[in-house]
Amino acid sequence: MREKNEFQCLMSMPNLGDYLGKWIAIVGEQVIATGSDGKAVFKEAKRKFPNKEPLILKVPQDRVMLL
Repeated sequence: MREKNEFQCLMSMPNLGDYLGKWIAIVGEQVIATGSDGKAVFKEAKRKFPNKEPLILKVPQDRVMLL
């Protein structure tokens, strides 16, 4: 079975509401870092997975927006 990419993982997350107003980093099928500072979340993601490009995004509190 083929592994989901980060976007597919994001679209299928049942608990996205747990991250409202926070920055998240996704690698493969896992949220690997969260926080209120996007730079810090990126640094943590790169520390954990230095050879991967994480999907980094802020989950809005009042509406969903994908760029």
